[in-house]
Amino acid sequence: MRLHVVWTTEKPVVLPWNYLHLLHGFLYTAIKKASPKLGEFLHEQGFVVGGHRYKLVTFSLLFPQAAEPTNDGLKMLPPIHWWVASPLPAPIEALAFTLLTEGEARLGKVKLTVERAEVEEPPKIEGRCLLQTLSPIVASTGVRKGGKIEHRFLSPEEQDFWRVLETNLRRKAIVLGVEASPDALRFSSEWEWRSKLFEVQGTKVRGWEGKFWVEGDPALIRIGYEAGFGERNAQGFGMVKLVATK
Repeated sequence: MRLHVVWTTEKPVVLPWNYLHLLHGFLYTAIKKASPKLGEFLHEQGFVVGGHRYKLVTFSLLFPQAAEPTNDGLKMLPPIHWWVASPLPAPIEALAFTLLTEGEARLGKVKLTVERAEVEEPPKIEGRCLLQTLSPIVASTGVRKGGKIEHRFLSPEEQDFWRVLETNLRRKAIVLGVEASPDALRFSSEWEWRSKLFEVQGTKVRGWEGKFWVEGDPALIRIGYEAGFGERNAQGFGMVKLVATK
């Protein structure tokens, strides 16, 4: 289930470069207002599989009509578009309820007015799918250094990047009770990827923006479309849109 939110303001607004934490905070606050138990569960616990925790919700970066860098951050010209998705209807319904009943949102010191919030029709996922990131995809692996395990962020040029994406999707399938095909997914890049570095809760996180083809079990691909590809989805990473199918 995917919600498309359009915000407007009387004049351009300036948000900090690392604004993902503002969206993350707003999302969970909005869900909790409409459904306190669900909001608390998603924020504090989530679903656990093999020692990995999944919130099964993801959201995009902000897409304004135009944007301009400033010394204070990113100046955005409304309308500003935002997408939120989950394979679970409840979080999206709770978010939509809060947006439509309150009619506004606050991201830090910035106040935005809800112009509309509507559920998008799910696309038909079949065959070979071309996907484009709406927020950077994050994949990492553990590297032992000096007796400690440190995370190393992977790039799409490394085969491990795609392995991590598929393993992640299969764990999410277990959470959702989806019986996925054992056949491996087939990934290929469509164009050159762009790296972006974010600071999330004091941690530097590197993600990648681009387009890629994926072919295989439609159920797994749909999980990626609805819950996000890769890691840190609930912090605003790994959201994609379907561009084309073959």
